[in-house]
Amino acid sequence: MRGAGAAVVGTAILASTVACSDGAQDDDAAQPDPLAAHATRARRDAAAATAAIAQNPTAVDTLTVIADQRTAHAEALDTEVARLTPPPTVSGTAAAATRTAEPEQVPAPALTDLSASLSDAGRSAADDARALSGYRAGLLGSISAACTLASAAVAG
Repeated sequence: MRGAGAAVVGTAILASTVACSDGAQDDDAAQPDPLAAHATRARRDAAAATAAIAQNPTAVDTLTVIADQRTAHAEALDTEVARLTPPPTVSGTAAAATRTAEPEQVPAPALTDLSASLSDAGRSAADDARALSGYRAGLLGSISAACTLASAAVAG
């Protein structure tokens, strides 16, 4: 009888401990890193700037710098995401290989469209930087400033 009583008490304690858990760890694991979307956008902007060179030979220097900067932004963001992400499992390795595939070919955008995209990227990075802290906030703040300047340079 004592054994049964101890089992009931033990089960009640375990149930109350699980019920009191806030699940924050599960929620954090399920949430994508906010920097990942910025990395994807940076790669897309770099591809667009590179594609725009053919249509705008007089802006080749500006567009090349923008493509290089946005590529560097994507790499810095990927590095920061990887730093805080646990190593992938065997099934996660295939997904990671898929993410690092060659960027898709994009049609050459009009310079006004590229300028608008860079401006939006700058605003988005600034908005997300306000919600973060430390290095991650500084990284997005720096990217925001670079995108804003690049947008102005393309707009001419």
